[in-house]
Amino acid sequence: MPERLEGGNMNAVKLDSGNVLRDAGPWSPSVHALLDHLRSEGVQGIPLPLELDVERGRERLSYLDGHVPQFPLPTWVWRESVLTSGAQLLRTLHDASESFSTAGRTWQQPTREPAEVVCHNDFAPHNLVFDDGHQLVGVIDWDMCSPGPRLHDLAVFATRAVPLTVDLPADGPSAADLRARIQTVLDAYRSEATIDELLASAASGLRFLADHSRAAAARLDKPDLAVHARLYERDATAIESGRLV
Repeated sequence: MPERLEGGNMNAVKLDSGNVLRDAGPWSPSVHALLDHLRSEGVQGIPLPLELDVERGRERLSYLDGHVPQFPLPTWVWRESVLTSGAQLLRTLHDASESFSTAGRTWQQPTREPAEVVCHNDFAPHNLVFDDGHQLVGVIDWDMCSPGPRLHDLAVFATRAVPLTVDLPADGPSAADLRARIQTVLDAYRSEATIDELLASAASGLRFLADHSRAAAARLDKPDLAVHARLYERDATAIESGRLV
């Protein structure tokens, strides 16, 4: 009998015979094609597409062995090594996606301009896979990916991993640490963007996520997603006003 995996607020995820079973949608062929392309470019640490049945709305992917942090996130997630290894992996994924043809593709999220790369759009600790020594080994949950600017995806990662929230974890970084942690992310990615540019992108991303979560709450009858939406809006306002960083 398939075993339900942790996570999956938007999508039911189960483990079956060592593979991952997920709900599929019109965007799934594009996601599978992207994952195959990234593999062909030598990228490791991503799921391997195994089967897709669009009519039945199911897909099968390889399972990445390791630990995916769940909320409340463990203390080790706030180590600087997670910031650097995460940003470096994201740079690798982005660079490999540049040669992927997005023409005629369908995506679950909108294309954002400039469409420099294919963004994961939820590159965050709760979608990252770590080994027993807390070293980053991969990233899962690709169904929200779409073309967009590098900085957007980097800001998504910073929002979750720095983190950029009013409710800073008691066992994590303090508000005084945030600017330095953002710069660590930018440096590890080798980005030329400024801290303020990343913050502006982060706030915009949170506004989009709030709208998306509010719509999903109504569609899926999950009131907790509406609560998440209010928190995203609160954090976006704190970033825009300069109260957070």
